[in-house]
Amino acid sequence: MSRRRLSLEEVLRRRGQLVERAQVQRERIAEDMVGLRGVVSCIDHGLEVVAYLRAHPLALVGTGAVALVVLRRALMRGGVFRIVRRGFAAWRTILMVRSVALKLAR
Repeated sequence: MSRRRLSLEEVLRRRGQLVERAQVQRERIAEDMVGLRGVVSCIDHGLEVVAYLRAHPLALVGTGAVALVVLRRALMRGGVFRIVRRGFAAWRTILMVRSVALKLAR
């Protein structure tokens, strides 16, 4: 089995084809990733929170203690619906603040 030697022109032509094909593939990947931007951003934020809590374990303990006190008080008053309502309001507030922060960061 003998291999034919390629001329410089053939090698350069083939290289050009491969470079063009790679560019098309990069563009397709970039287009596909646009839809995942929000998911990836959310995962990044979650990883940042985990890293922070690993670096500051007392923050986790303090937050947990405050949450237990608040939940205990609300449950003793029979305010489960109130907890859900406050949680929903807090969630909406976080989303609003995040939206504003993202707009200001641009």
